[in-house]
Amino acid sequence: MNAPTEVKVAVGVVGAGALLFILVALFWDSTTVRFPIGTGILAVAVCIGLLLRLRFVRVVTMVVVTLFAVAHLVIALSDTAPWWVRAVSGVLTAAYIYAAVVVNTEPARHYLETPK
Repeated sequence: MNAPTEVKVAVGVVGAGALLFILVALFWDSTTVRFPIGTGILAVAVCIGLLLRLRFVRVVTMVVVTLFAVAHLVIALSDTAPWWVRAVSGVLTAAYIYAAVVVNTEPARHYLETPK
């Protein structure tokens, strides 16, 4: 894969974050797994788009990781979740914001926006 490190990091953060979200949901309350699995499917689509350099993947990635960050921020600031779920959601919020920043760097923009 000839992708720059920034794109590889974004793929890793989005993919690992979705997997961690599903695992936390399974350990905490296995009845509320629909939302984490839905975000996991969306994360896989974003990762595939980044790896295949699809046309508007940079903008889509920014929108998706921003929505993921807001969802995790709501979980982190809630009082209903245990402390460890809130801590993991806080870390995932920061990781998703980092992924949005990394996708906007010059090497990633140049790689994703130039024709193949």
